[in-house]
Amino acid sequence: MTNRQIDTQAKTQAQPPGLLRWCATLERTAFVMLLTALLWAPWPLGSNRPWALALLGAMLWVGLALAALGRVLQPPQPRHNRAAGWWLPVAAMAAFAALLVLQLLPGLGVEGGTLSIAPFQTRAYLFATLTYAAAWGLTLLTVTTAERATLLLGAVVTAGVLQAAAAVILYSTDWRYELWFASFEQGGRTMGTFVNPDHLAGYMELTMASGLGLLLSQFGGPARRQGRGWQTTLSAMLVFVLSPKMLLRLALVLVVVALVMTHSRMGNGAFFLALLLVGAIVAARSHRLRKPALWLVVSIAVVDVVVIGQWVGLDRVVQRLQDTGLTSPPAASAFDQNVAPPREESLEERLRVPKLSLQLVAQRPWLGHGGGTYVTAFPPFKVDGLPWQWDQAHNDYVQVACDTGLVGLLLWMTVGVASAWRATKLLTDRETATNRGCAVATLMALFCMGLHSMVDFNLHIPANALTFTALLAVVWAVSDNRFSSGRSPQHRAQQVRA
Repeated sequence: MTNRQIDTQAKTQAQPPGLLRWCATLERTAFVMLLTALLWAPWPLGSNRPWALALLGAMLWVGLALAALGRVLQPPQPRHNRAAGWWLPVAAMAAFAALLVLQLLPGLGVEGGTLSIAPFQTRAYLFATLTYAAAWGLTLLTVTTAERATLLLGAVVTAGVLQAAAAVILYSTDWRYELWFASFEQGGRTMGTFVNPDHLAGYMELTMASGLGLLLSQFGGPARRQGRGWQTTLSAMLVFVLSPKMLLRLALVLVVVALVMTHSRMGNGAFFLALLLVGAIVAARSHRLRKPALWLVVSIAVVDVVVIGQWVGLDRVVQRLQDTGLTSPPAASAFDQNVAPPREESLEERLRVPKLSLQLVAQRPWLGHGGGTYVTAFPPFKVDGLPWQWDQAHNDYVQVACDTGLVGLLLWMTVGVASAWRATKLLTDRETATNRGCAVATLMALFCMGLHSMVDFNLHIPANALTFTALLAVVWAVSDNRFSSGRSPQHRAQQVRA
């Protein structure tokens, strides 16, 4: 035991038992508030309304205050070490928030105004940023054991499975109703309580990421000597079928069904491409997880897609992909008597708005037009023939660059790149099973959202952004000690000597 650990243990023992219990209660309450926010976020239209986002912000910041108070009053515990480099994503988020504050300062813009062309929208954008920062901080402060990391992943899976069940039921009933003052018309594509099927697809991708991480965390334990023969194989199969792993696997089938029934081209494409990429990375990095990872990839591709997917409309997803051309066809003549059938947007049409939005980036390349001001900045660049009002760029990367400039985009992407680096480090066999499971969840979420964000704006939907933030933060929260459940290094050393 080092001198620092002896001093820490002495300070802990010197604290009154009542104070220690009170600090533990504060920390547990803060953790419950984090789980509650994750469970609640998708239901009020993906929290994509000011009142819903305000509720999330209040919940998370109160939880962060409670966790910080408990941490200040209670001395640091020797059972948990900070992850190396944890400060990098925290510094990037702090700098991103500071950039938004800079955009609101008077005197820096034209004629003594602000850099933001719409300060009210930038203040709302800053509030959303601080809400996600609170979720990050709350995850770092409260997810201090393997059990809590498992509970966080389990909360995301629970919320996603309930959302998937609601989406499938509503889809099958073909209901028309109003929820949270928004009109819903079910029956074409599953959307659950999201107003856009593509946003439900994004949430299902994050649910699958958490589920796969949770499932793989239950594999890859210490090797056990087993007999050979069909009796042993049959016994192992029966144990798996009767275990909680099978229940989780069946729940993930429902999530894949809801994802397929959204008929989202990029949602389904991003998920299956991410599944193959993460499966390859896990197989290369972890010998213990190699077989379970390959088994999962094959089972999802064969059972969920080929078998079940054919029953729930996978052919419609394939048809939409086949109808998506690279370029748009020439416009029909006004005297043409043949009415063209409805068709899918071509790739050229899908990228039209992001390409036009690049002019906004060129106009203010470094600091942008102001956080959340895309809806105000884009109309002057809208060309004739482009229908509807475009509140979003349908490309998260371009929209962040429009709002906060290339500086903001660099800070925003730093958080993701740093988390990917951290997750890759946790995939080795020297790490605990929980650490490897969290790493799989983070990598899967990064690949899914990274690909889907090229043609959509999932990360501007609070429920998806909050869940994504928690999945990125969890790899920084788990201990680097390569042990779990709060066991001390001395206990691990005793196990090694034994």
